[in-house]
Amino acid sequence: KKKKNIMRFRSFGDLEAPTWLLLETTTLSEISSVRLKLLVKQVISEILVGKLDWEKVVKFTTQKEKSEIDISATKGILAAIHFILASAAKYDVDEESLTKEIEQLGLPKENAVAIVRPYRENKSALRTKFSNDTFAINRPTSFIWSKDNSSSAEDNGTYRLKLHLENGTFHEICVSANKFAALRHELIQVQALMDGRAGRNLASSS
Repeated sequence: KKKKNIMRFRSFGDLEAPTWLLLETTTLSEISSVRLKLLVKQVISEILVGKLDWEKVVKFTTQKEKSEIDISATKGILAAIHFILASAAKYDVDEESLTKEIEQLGLPKENAVAIVRPYRENKSALRTKFSNDTFAINRPTSFIWSKDNSSSAEDNGTYRLKLHLENGTFHEICVSANKFAALRHELIQVQALMDGRAGRNLASSS
């Protein structure tokens, strides 16, 4: 049996292009290069500052085209552009290589250029953004424990933990009283261990 020739892309970490992305390239090819460039700028704006003008996006993908594109297809276009930009920035792909590989996906040269030029102009900012997001930690700002006496559990009710994070979100979990006691005991032991190490480090540095 002949081995299947696998086309690998530097832009995707020397892996094959995802199947879903290949399906989206047909639609990307049908969009004019001018409108595609405007879409790419919208995606970059969404990545860097969290701002995307949905009305403009819909306008760029539905008006004065040979055929209208529905909303689900529009979201697919945005996802494809986002993936290409994010992956290329992650692997620090240069402009020439990215242009060539986008053409290999089946896009016309002018459409490849429409994606790559905004990428080149914002590459440094994109790399910084993705790097910060990779290492960012949403630190907890508060822990709130409360006992739920309304529970019918046989182990003395349940406890709820609401964990608030720096980004304004929160997570809530419920545990039985027995599990809460075990968790509390373990946390006390960890805290004592950390305090002990901190004390030894302080003594050794003085």
